[in-house]
Amino acid sequence: MAAAGMASLITGTLLAHFIEPGVGIEKVILAGNTPTIHLFPKTSGSHPVALLAHGVTASKETMFRFGEALAAAGFDCYAVDLAGHGESRLRCSGAEMMAQMSDITRALGRVDVFVGHSMGAGAGQASVQHSDLSPKLFIAAGANPSLGKREPPLLLLAGELEELVSLAGLKARSDARLVLSPWSDHVLEIFDPRLVNAGVEAACAAVGKTPPPAPRFWLWRLAGVVCGMAGALGLIWSLPELDPRLARAHGILVPAAILMAVVLTTGRWFGASPHLHRMPLQLSIGVFVWLALAGLGKLGLPRWSLAAGVAAFTLLCIIVQIIPVVATGDWRIPFRILAVIGTLCTLFAGAGLVFGRMASRGSRRDGDLAVAIFLGYAIGQWMPKFL
Repeated sequence: MAAAGMASLITGTLLAHFIEPGVGIEKVILAGNTPTIHLFPKTSGSHPVALLAHGVTASKETMFRFGEALAAAGFDCYAVDLAGHGESRLRCSGAEMMAQMSDITRALGRVDVFVGHSMGAGAGQASVQHSDLSPKLFIAAGANPSLGKREPPLLLLAGELEELVSLAGLKARSDARLVLSPWSDHVLEIFDPRLVNAGVEAACAAVGKTPPPAPRFWLWRLAGVVCGMAGALGLIWSLPELDPRLARAHGILVPAAILMAVVLTTGRWFGASPHLHRMPLQLSIGVFVWLALAGLGKLGLPRWSLAAGVAAFTLLCIIVQIIPVVATGDWRIPFRILAVIGTLCTLFAGAGLVFGRMASRGSRRDGDLAVAIFLGYAIGQWMPKFL
């Protein structure tokens, strides 16, 4: 089982790095301080330029699927880390993002197509309104931007399960084209084949290009994630049988194996690779979770109480946004951000509880340690840096 687990992890890692033929990739720094993935067609000549901006708690890697499809269609694509996210060392704030977007557009010279998901669409909206960005097509996924008097053609992409944007509001727009997918929610919209293909077709039409067949290599990468996680689980269950000393380190072995698989296989889906500047935050969150779980244990409360508390807070933030009497004005934005962060933390907490259960093996301490390590890394990795 150990050999099969290692083989599965290696296979998953190899599959996870497959990329569409004819597409090149490199990491660059735009405007002096913006980490960027540059996806480009391996053909000579001039190419239209596409700028891609992610949503809150995400990173440039979450736009890889969209960027790869556009690059395969002949676009020079730049997926950027917005302020406070991913590898960016800037502080997460509206002012920082505005200045950053202005610097990026100047560095690129021109942007023919802009693609923004959620918060990224909001950053693009502000840039258009301030005349920094003038694309031939603005694509907004999971957002309902108002672009003002200088409005370029607008394509709205959303899933029928969209949680954060009113579908009725999107359908009421007479100045934009709307494409809906029946099986996506807010997070999955930028990976959805129907929405990605619709975006690429519209982008090609905006610059007078013929869209190519839809990309397929993302399916290999998805298979890589599945193989990698299966390999990690195989190692978790088999290694302690090979060496009894590892059974006493289950609290470290379980999250280490899972996180190793995540880092090795998900780099084309979201930014999982460790960043040195995020390690203090990850350590602080890990220690906080460890102390919280220890406190729950002293009180005789189950470990899932932590996840229940986070879920309750998230639900409260969502309810506050939709109260008809008070749900007006820009003050809702902080609650919306908290709801997104809370949803992410709730999902991580749920996964952490599963890994904690696997690590327990009769010892609550090992389970608590596994949860603390996993949540410390995961939340610290994707939490926007506001300071």
